[in-house]
Amino acid sequence: MVRRKKKRNQKRISPIIVLIMIMIIVIVISAIFSLLGMEGNITSVNNGALETSLVTMNNLLTPRGFKYFFSHVITNLSTFKPLFYIIISLIGIGIAEKSGLLEAIFKPFRRMKPGISTFLVLVLSILAAVLGDAGYAIMIPMSAVIYKYLNRNPMMGILTSFLGLSVGYGTSVIYNDLDYTLGSLMQAAARVEVDRNFEFTLYSNLFITISSMFILSFLGTIIIERFLAPKFSRKNRYEIEERETSKKALLFTFLSFLLLVFFIAYSLVPGLPGSGLLLDQNATTYVEQVWGSNAPFHDGFVYVFSIVLAILGLIYGVVSKNIKSNHEYSDGLAYEFKDLGYLFVLLFIVSQVIGIIEWTHLDQIITGRLVEFLSLLEFSGLPLIILFFFIVVLLGLLVPSTEAKWNFIAPLTIPLFMRSNIAPEFTMFIFKGADGLAKCLTPLNGGFIIMLGFLKKYNQEEEDITIFGTLGKMKSTIALFFIVWLLILVGWYLVGLPLGYQVLPTL
Repeated sequence: MVRRKKKRNQKRISPIIVLIMIMIIVIVISAIFSLLGMEGNITSVNNGALETSLVTMNNLLTPRGFKYFFSHVITNLSTFKPLFYIIISLIGIGIAEKSGLLEAIFKPFRRMKPGISTFLVLVLSILAAVLGDAGYAIMIPMSAVIYKYLNRNPMMGILTSFLGLSVGYGTSVIYNDLDYTLGSLMQAAARVEVDRNFEFTLYSNLFITISSMFILSFLGTIIIERFLAPKFSRKNRYEIEERETSKKALLFTFLSFLLLVFFIAYSLVPGLPGSGLLLDQNATTYVEQVWGSNAPFHDGFVYVFSIVLAILGLIYGVVSKNIKSNHEYSDGLAYEFKDLGYLFVLLFIVSQVIGIIEWTHLDQIITGRLVEFLSLLEFSGLPLIILFFFIVVLLGLLVPSTEAKWNFIAPLTIPLFMRSNIAPEFTMFIFKGADGLAKCLTPLNGGFIIMLGFLKKYNQEEEDITIFGTLGKMKSTIALFFIVWLLILVGWYLVGLPLGYQVLPTL
């Protein structure tokens, strides 16, 4: 009884308090590790050779540490992209909802079976994972609104979208700059010690990526409907403002949408008169031109999304007469920010925690030691695959950034796996699958915080929204996704199915 009561009390701890506790723990650990002389080795690829650098712990409980703590608050916040993504996306979603556009689009589908809506949101969320953190900022609030108008609990839409974005993080069939970055580092690591002629192609994991997306979507629908949905009320009890529905307004909006899509598509086509405005013309491949770190489309996708919704919301609202003045339109742009102050406090604190972890080098030291531990073990085949999978999930709890983890891991693990006759492409896919699962579990993931903020906004249950409580409700679902991922990887490896065109899981 005492143990159960203690567990319930832990679940009631506010997310803000939990994040502050994490910050304090990191500060204390930085001091202890610094006093103990804790160090780590980080290996990187430079000029075709492996270089190992020694990383020491920075102590926050020093004059230098205090100076960092107070002088980098704005810097940490300004570099935390999820905060700005959610602000921009909510502007467009807000006016699209306030004008009645989203209600007019989704309300006719209220008779749709729950399993179908779950499947569709999962597929869309997995595809939206190509947007990285921006995917959370778009899909989570949109899914809540969609479920509300489908007369389903918006909290289920939020969780379904979050799970799809996280679990399917490595299975989006649309390639982006992250895939190119990870693949380039994989190629460099493979060439250093094992195969000087190794070539990476973006489509090397095409078959396993498409298959995994559908497996996760189909089985994920069953898992969510069977194990997660019963923990929430089935029907929507969130208040809906009734607005005028106009077929004429929908027609005008649809025609405007086609025109906007044409303009955006033309901006992504190179070589035509006046085209390619959203492309990085200096990039060498089309994927880089669209999704590269300097590509206007990649940098401004959330802004483009928000502008499109703002225009469509204006057209629908004016024609349907749901918006009668410029003041109503202006208020509509801020409509979706209602009851989200808590979310912005959470995002602020998380940005500081991540900044502190990076400054202390705690992430690099722990990663370096775990990778060294893996390289010292004489594992190969399935034991190596499974152990690597667990290690990446563990690292993901502390290092939410996919690119940062791969930078730490790839230079040693790619050659290690190649010597065990495991293809680099398969190693990278294992990493991406495990990395996605870790994003479901760590409050340091910006998407996790966005999910918590919207759960609080749409909370219809008797319990408060907490980190431990939310993880408790999702634990069975995440555990089953974990098993599904392992079965995909193990099954593909044992059967020897091709990962992509002329690429096998083994060398």
